[in-house]
Amino acid sequence: MILYSYIGLVLAIVNICMLLVLLSIYWKNYSKWKSQYTIGLLVFGIFLLLQNILSLYYSAPPPGPTPPTPGPAPGPIESPHYIPLLLINTSQLIALAALLKISWK
Repeated sequence: MILYSYIGLVLAIVNICMLLVLLSIYWKNYSKWKSQYTIGLLVFGIFLLLQNILSLYYSAPPPGPTPPTPGPAPGPIESPHYIPLLLINTSQLIALAALLKISWK
């Protein structure tokens, strides 16, 4: 399960980088044409960026072992959200790659 968290973490970072490139393209287009459609793309991109930053936080692997306490030693807490986040990040990667290919000039 820890492997899924690292893969999700890498995909979230790649998605954030692609979103920053797309936002810079949309900002350049907005400054050139002042289009309402481009404002919509900027707002959508900002919310998607915020979602990916949250995904980055939740995809992070659990912290290392906790300090010793009386009783059995608890290990890292496994989250049931690693696989769904991995699937979301993978689908976003594919969609953002297609959008970047279309938007790139």
